[in-house]
Amino acid sequence: MSAAEVTNRLVGHWELVSFTERGENGEPFDVFGPNPKGSLVYLPSGHMSVVFASAQRMPYRGAWSQVSDRQKARNYDALVAYAGRYTDRGDCVIHHVDVCWIPNWEGRDLERFVTMLPEGNLRLRTPEMRFGRPQPVQDVIVRRVQP
Repeated sequence: MSAAEVTNRLVGHWELVSFTERGENGEPFDVFGPNPKGSLVYLPSGHMSVVFASAQRMPYRGAWSQVSDRQKARNYDALVAYAGRYTDRGDCVIHHVDVCWIPNWEGRDLERFVTMLPEGNLRLRTPEMRFGRPQPVQDVIVRRVQP
């Protein structure tokens, strides 16, 4: 597979199918509950963006100034959002984070192991070690959105 083919396999708009994490007992659980929503975009320019969220996020009522910090925090905790550049290395993709819902991740590289699944789905798996310490493994399954 050429370098162009490696990168081109990711280019496009992908919708979130599932977002799971292995718990301490090794069993997977849905990070955002059933039917999560989200979008992952890889552009030919080498840019990417991701927004994933729980389908159970509650809409706010009233003016923004009247929404409680607790309500905002609850919805914030049910969200993943970042953007930047990416490098496709074949067996993994590196997301070079420029802007992120977690400011501490800005400027970091997030490694995701890539597996092409049947029916054109894509799995991105986090490594067991991140930021120098063990972390739970997360699996994101996305489906290509057809134009």
